[in-house]
Amino acid sequence: MFHSRLAMSSVLLLSILGASGTQHCPMWREIAPCTCRLDSYKITSIACDNMTSFEQVESLLRGRFHPMDRVSLRLAASNMRDLEYRAFKELNMTIENLKLNRDYIGRLNPETFEGLTKVNYLSLADNVLEDVPQQLWKEMPNVKTLDLGRTKIKTLTSGSFSDLKQLECLVLPGNQISEMDVNSIPQQVQRLHIGRNYIEDLNSTLRNLSELGWLFINCNRLTNLDNQLPRNAPNLKLIHASHNFIERLPRQLKNYPLLESIFFQNNKLKSLDGAISKSNHLMRAVLEHNQINTISENDFAETEMLESLLLGHNEITSLNNSLLSLRNLNFLNLAYNRLVEFSFQEVADLRDLRSIDLSYNRIETLIGPATLFQNLVDWNSKLTEIKLDHNNIETLNGALSGLSELLRLNLSFNKLKKISPEDLIGLEQLRLLDISHNHLTTLEETSKTYLPRLSELKASHNYLTILERDFHGLPVLCHADLSNNEIVALGKDLVAKTRCTIEHGVHEGTWDTLKIYLQDNPILCDAALPDIMSVMEINHTRIYGVSHNCPPLSEQPTTSKPNAFFGYIPESTPSLPTVIAVGHNVDYQNEQNHANNSDLELGVQTQYAVKTDQDVVENQPIVLSLQKPQNGETKTNDNVKQIHDLNITVEAGTTARAEIFDPVQQGKQINKLASEIEELRSRIDELSSQNKLLLQTQLNNSIVKSGDTLSELRKP
Repeated sequence: MFHSRLAMSSVLLLSILGASGTQHCPMWREIAPCTCRLDSYKITSIACDNMTSFEQVESLLRGRFHPMDRVSLRLAASNMRDLEYRAFKELNMTIENLKLNRDYIGRLNPETFEGLTKVNYLSLADNVLEDVPQQLWKEMPNVKTLDLGRTKIKTLTSGSFSDLKQLECLVLPGNQISEMDVNSIPQQVQRLHIGRNYIEDLNSTLRNLSELGWLFINCNRLTNLDNQLPRNAPNLKLIHASHNFIERLPRQLKNYPLLESIFFQNNKLKSLDGAISKSNHLMRAVLEHNQINTISENDFAETEMLESLLLGHNEITSLNNSLLSLRNLNFLNLAYNRLVEFSFQEVADLRDLRSIDLSYNRIETLIGPATLFQNLVDWNSKLTEIKLDHNNIETLNGALSGLSELLRLNLSFNKLKKISPEDLIGLEQLRLLDISHNHLTTLEETSKTYLPRLSELKASHNYLTILERDFHGLPVLCHADLSNNEIVALGKDLVAKTRCTIEHGVHEGTWDTLKIYLQDNPILCDAALPDIMSVMEINHTRIYGVSHNCPPLSEQPTTSKPNAFFGYIPESTPSLPTVIAVGHNVDYQNEQNHANNSDLELGVQTQYAVKTDQDVVENQPIVLSLQKPQNGETKTNDNVKQIHDLNITVEAGTTARAEIFDPVQQGKQINKLASEIEELRSRIDELSSQNKLLLQTQLNNSIVKSGDTLSELRKP
């Protein structure tokens, strides 16, 4: 009795709420695992996923909503084997949107859908149907959007949708459709998607679709669209016909005055044939991955509204001034073509152009504003990005100068041997410069060009050896990738005029650390690298990288002497030792040679003559020893000592004893000894650390033992 009264009260309350026009969702516990939410269009959205039967759905939802509630119902990923024996009217609600996706629904019984005259959106996608369930349409005659995607449908007949007089959007992608009868698509359809099927011929099915606004026929087996598209479609805005075998653009494109977007990528187009020359509302043209080899001057004659033009992955060799009328062009992609020359005359008047992709061509020559304009002020380009990577460019010839809005410039994978100061003039906003994978041996010229906003420099995989003042024109540089070069030295003033500055985010305007990446450069093998890194860090610069080709520590170079560089700079020593001529006054510096070699005592007037038939032995300079006579005996020019093994003759006119050393060789020996000492010191430190660790381990293990054992462990 109590329960019946409660049910009557609930029905009365629902009636009152329904009469007042207020929709609601019940408590979540009452309908779980189903969910409910109120949409902005006064529609109650109910989702029941992973149900075991329609009976379960009915038990959860029946009586929870007013019959007049406008409902969007989704039953997905559920087992609906009993659906053909049940009916949606059992739920006692007004269903406007019905989605039965990824279900097992068995045979579709028209009686199941009886009374669903308010349904305007129906989706049966991702079920196994094989045929269009046209027997259902009389129960749902007001469907405007029908989604039958991925349902294994094979054929469309003239009666497939004939009962759907209000149908506007028909979605049939991912099926197995290979045949379409004439008039199988209702004439009032405005959006049609028959992509990803097996269609070879449209069979004039679309000829009478005068209301069509969107058309998707992508990923089929079409070869020709002439006389296959609508005769007249004044509202047609988009055609998506990619991934077919179409050999030419359809001539009917001229008949669509509001056409805004065409997608014909991945076909077999060889030319444009003026097919879109009259499309004055066209904004996007995607024509990539075709075989286009020729673009005529008039192919874009009246397409002034075009904003994005993608012609990459074709066989274009020349642009033929075809782009001059594209006043609104914003993005141009010409990557992967066969251009051998590019002139900025092609885009000189395109004031809205922001990005050009010319990568992966065969460009050898760039013609820039210096040739086109008498004054760079006339070069009013708004370009922010240029991609010229993977070409054959050897010199820039100032072609990029004057691009005052340019932010990113990619010149990687070319054959650049030199960058001149005039090549980068006027690039005041440049943030990223990529010149990696070229043949550059120096960046010295960049110090003569001022790039006030450059924050990232990529110059890896070149042949750079010494960086002296190369960063002087880069005041805010933050990242410099110099990996895989041949750098042996860095100038002490390299970063003297550079201080990384953050330009974006919450820390905009604050200073940061300049990061220099020197992966696999010889300077990382320098034994003095820790000192180099320490001094660099004082200047807010940090070096990163590891070299995998370093020689043993004992053979690694160190800074030869204090100078204007960090790193080892090879001395330019003569290949043959100097011959001291007869009568030459030998005056050694007291602060160096006399102080360090007490055995070397030479009077300033002492004369020696050295004759040798052999200047070097095994590529090493000869060390000469001049003996002073004993017991006051004086050698004359006749007293000659022969050194037969080295074939050296020494003649002395006075008495003296001295040893002459080659200073370069001596310096190398000292450096080698210093390196060996440093290596030994490191080894001693390592052994000491291991010894301490072992002692600590033994001490910890002894805690659990007796006090006698601990005492024994501590004995020396």
